[in-house]
Formats: sequence, structure tokens, C-alpha cells
Amino acid sequence: MLNPNVLSTPLASLTFAACLWTSETEIEQLETWAAEWRGPMSVLVTTSATPSSVRYEELTVKLATLQRKHPPLKQHLFVHLLHVDPADENHPNAFLNLARLLAPTPRVVLFPGNLSTVPPKTLYRTLLHQQPSSSSAMASQGHVRKRRPAVLTSRERTSFPFAPLAPLVLARDDSTWCTERFFAQMPRVSDWEECLWQVWLGHFGDLEVRQTPGIPSDAPDVVENAAIAQLHRRLVSKFRSETCGLAVRRFAALRDPNSSTDTKKARWLKRVCRGWSSR
Repeated sequence: MLNPNVLSTPLASLTFAACLWTSETEIEQLETWAAEWRGPMSVLVTTSATPSSVRYEELTVKLATLQRKHPPLKQHLFVHLLHVDPADENHPNAFLNLARLLAPTPRVVLFPGNLSTVPPKTLYRTLLHQQPSSSSAMASQGHVRKRRPAVLTSRERTSFPFAPLAPLVLARDDSTWCTERFFAQMPRVSDWEECLWQVWLGHFGDLEVRQTPGIPSDAPDVVENAAIAQLHRRLVSKFRSETCGLAVRRFAALRDPNSSTDTKKARWLKRVCRGWSSR
């Protein structure tokens, strides 16, 4: 059961919101996060407490108290509570999709890491002013394009695969949503990489790349046994093969054969998908 906007505040202006998810046991870290991020926050909080139960009511009171005590949270926080069965596994991308869907702004920044990974203090202001570069050779110089998704990454990782858990800036109603199909204890970093793959593929590699100081470039330590790791590799291979096949068929039906831009897109798609479509 989803209870949206348990906490909300009026927005003075429409900019973009940070989208995050966390469990009820980590909500105290919202204070630290809000001290670094100076814009709106759409936060999905998972809880095993049954709606209307005493523990559920205590959680809402705890959130309200946290918001009241800390000025940044009073100005920018939007919280959505999701009841989950304690026996169920987490679905990180699904939780981020909900935070994005319920965000109060037309542009969002998806932060896939947990709340212990805080953004650089100047990030919100930097995003408002930074001029992006493109991760695709198809971007022509001097040509003004509509806003594309942007990956916030380190200097060393400017194309796919990007830095692990690299945040993503995009329109709230962008046509690409993170896949929710993975399971079997898929860690956040692996789940998120497939979301970045989707966005990268769906936009023919034509993403903005914003080299952002303070964004980690190394993957967090994830301990997996051999069987789980092998299962993950098979899932990823199958998923990328299927998404490539779908992308190729869709573009073949929609492309303009007389368009040089579409010709470049077709070549890019063929090159990228060659290794996955044959699996």
C-alpha cells in the first residue's frame, strides 16, 4: 500500500527534485542529506508497519518531528510511505520510479545510492548553472537540442558504463522508466546499471555528461556468492538482448530513411547491440 505525500511543503519555484528511497530504519539520515542538498526532495520510505497500526502512526509522527526540527526539511521535503512485506526483497529501481512519479517538479535527479552517500554540498547550485557536454558523437556543435537526460559522473567514466550509482537528471515524464524486472537479491549498484543502460540505449547514447566533483567512481563492495553472481550475469545478458531487439524493431518502424540523423542513430544502435543481440 502506497501513501503519497505523508509530508509535503509548498514550493516557492519549480526547479528539480532529488528522488531517493530508504527504509524506515534510516530516516534519521535525511537530516544530513538535506544539509547538503538545497532543493526539493521526493523520498520514498519503505516500512513493514501495517497502515493504521500504532507503529505506522509512530513512524509518521517521527517523520513530522524530524521535519519540524530541521529548517531544510521544512522547506523541501516530500515523503511517501510504502508498506512492504518484510519477507519480500527490495526492488531499488521500482522504489526510485515511485519517488520520481510523485516528485513535485518537472525535472528530477535520481540518486540510487542510500542516504549515507550524500551529494557534494554545491551540487544543487552547480546543476542549475553547469553547461553539459555530450556522451555521443552524434551531437553536432552549435546545435541547440531539447533537454536530454544527464548523467552525473566522474572524470574517468564519461560513457557507458558510467560510475557506479551515478545520479541521473531527467524529465519526470521522460518516456524511459527504470526496469523493475530483476530479483534474487540484486544489489543497488547492479540494478541501477541496467537503468542507465535503458536510458543510454533509449536516447541512442545522446546523453549529457556532467563531470561532477565528489561523485564516487569506484563500485561499493558487494559480496555475492558464485551462484547469485552467475544468475545476475544471465539476467543482464537476457535483458540487454531483449531491450536491443525491441529498440532495433521500434526504430526500424519509425525511422525516416532520408534523414541523416536517423541513419547515424541506426548505425549507433547496430554497433552497440551487435554483441548483445546474438546472445
